[in-house]
Amino acid sequence: MSKQRLLSGHEVEFLSGEDLGKVSEGLTMFKSGFVRILPDGWLYPGITARYLDQIYSIELQPNDVFLITFPKSGTTWMQEILWIMANNPEVDPNNEEMKEKLWVRSMDLSIDMLFDNSGVPESSKDSLREKFSRLCPGKKEEDGMSIQLAEVLPSPRVMKSHYPLELLNKDLLKKCKVVYVARNPKDMMVSFYHYARVVRSGNYQESFEKFARAVMKGEFVYCPYWPHVLQAWRQRDNPNLYFTTYDDMKDDIMAVLRQLNKFLGKNLTEEQLKKIAEFTSFSSMKTRGEPIDMAFYNQDVWNKDGGMFRKGVKGDWKNYFTPELNQEIEQWIRANVKGTGLDVKWGYH
Repeated sequence: MSKQRLLSGHEVEFLSGEDLGKVSEGLTMFKSGFVRILPDGWLYPGITARYLDQIYSIELQPNDVFLITFPKSGTTWMQEILWIMANNPEVDPNNEEMKEKLWVRSMDLSIDMLFDNSGVPESSKDSLREKFSRLCPGKKEEDGMSIQLAEVLPSPRVMKSHYPLELLNKDLLKKCKVVYVARNPKDMMVSFYHYARVVRSGNYQESFEKFARAVMKGEFVYCPYWPHVLQAWRQRDNPNLYFTTYDDMKDDIMAVLRQLNKFLGKNLTEEQLKKIAEFTSFSSMKTRGEPIDMAFYNQDVWNKDGGMFRKGVKGDWKNYFTPELNQEIEQWIRANVKGTGLDVKWGYH
C-alpha cells in the first residue's frame, strides 16, 4: 500500500486488495478508491488526500465558527442554528442569503470528497457550482469547491466538517469557536444507515445489521466513530469548544441556545432565541425542504423513507436492533467510553 504524509502529521494509506473489498462492499464505488488516515484509521474516499492539506491550511478568522460532528449526529440542525445566530438573528424572512440552500451559505468542508463517486450526477452540484462560478472565477472545481468558497466568504463564517478535530488547522481552538455535537451511538447508526442508502454517493444495499457491524469495526466511510467523538470530548473544558449532544438539544433546545448565546458572545435576547428555536424546529426545517440539491438523493429511497429530515426523534434505534445486535453495540459502547466521563453522561458507568 502506498502512503503519503499530511501537513497535520497524519499518514495517508491507500487501500487495495482485500482491505479495499471490505470497505466498498454494498457501496457505490468512489473513483479514487479509499484511504485510511493513520494512526486512528479514518476511512475516506481516496481523493480526500488532495483536500486535507488545503483544509488544514485555511486562513482562520477570529469570528469563524466551526461545527464538527460525526455524520448524522444533529449536524444540519445545529448548522442552521449557528448560521442564523451569526447572520440573521432576527430570523428576517426577507434576508437574501436565506434564499440559498444551507450547504451554499454555510460551507461543508468535507463535502467535496463525495463528488468523486460514479453514482453522483453532475446536476447534484448545481447550486454550489453557481456560487463557486460567481465568487471564485478562474478557480478549478477539482481543487474543492467548498474549500475555495470558504476562503472567500465574508465574515462571520460558519463552517461545518465531518473530519475530526485533529485533521483541521492546529490553531483552530486557539483562534476560533468550535461547536461539537455528538449523538447516542445507536440512534446515530440508524440515521447514518438511512443516509448511506438515500444519498447517491452511498446507494448502500446491505442490511442494517451488516451496516452496524461495519461501523463498529471501522469499515465504513467516516469511521472509526470513537476517536472522532473522544478527541472533542477531551477538549470539553477548552473555553473555545462547546460540546453538546443531539439528545440534549431534543430534551431542552432553549437551554442549549442560551449556552450557545453565551459561548459565542452574541448577546441575543430571549425573544430572539425563541424565534430561532421555532425557525430551526424539525417541522419548520422539513417544511422548507432539503438543505442540499435533490439530485444528490436516490429518488426511490427518498420517496419511500424521506431525505435529510426523516423523523427527528430519539430512540428510533429500538425499531432496528435485534436483542443480539443490541448486546453487541452495548459492549462496543462500554468498551470505548469506560473511564472517559462519557460513560456517566450516557449512562454506561
